[in-house]
Amino acid sequence: MPLKAMFFMLLCVCCVDRCVSFPNGSVAFSCGNMMPVHPPFTPSTSSPPFTLSTSSATYRPGDVITVTLAVVDNSSSEFQGFLLQARSRAQQALLWPVGKFTNINASQITSLHCKNIENSTVSQASGDKRREVQLTWEAPSSRNYGDIYFSATLVQDYSRFWVGLNSSSLRLDSSGNSAARVFSSSSSALLFINLLSVSVYC
Repeated sequence: MPLKAMFFMLLCVCCVDRCVSFPNGSVAFSCGNMMPVHPPFTPSTSSPPFTLSTSSATYRPGDVITVTLAVVDNSSSEFQGFLLQARSRAQQALLWPVGKFTNINASQITSLHCKNIENSTVSQASGDKRREVQLTWEAPSSRNYGDIYFSATLVQDYSRFWVGLNSSSLRLDSSGNSAARVFSSSSSALLFINLLSVSVYC
């Protein structure tokens, strides 16, 4: 094989490896479909040996929630990579990402600014194998997103990965506002009764 042809092939291999291997988690191009670029492999359809859980089943604007990616009990599996963000289906429209991740340890976690929203998505900072990752997420200040859920991609190795591992929904807790309205109505009614009593005695 001519030397020029061998050099070209080597260059292609290096470029492909550079484009599809991102152990540092810099995969902003996957913000939407959350799909790793690992040709020729496609996402596994088997049951993932991982769980995605949250510290609360409800949230209020500004709440801080702990999100945990972990290997299922009694499994020897580990994962090398992940991609995680919160999403919403409010008003039948897919809204993503929602909220932001906080307290990010840059030596372990890479923060991504999907849709120019700072720290809205996170991934691994290295290709080290791990069995669990805990992250801190802050809910948006707006109530417009309604119920939300977390969606993750888990990479066990280059050829084996899962896309669309979703948590249970976090319901938007509106009880605080309801209670405030009830208290306000009760206070207004009590004030009216007091004024009425004063008028009678006068």
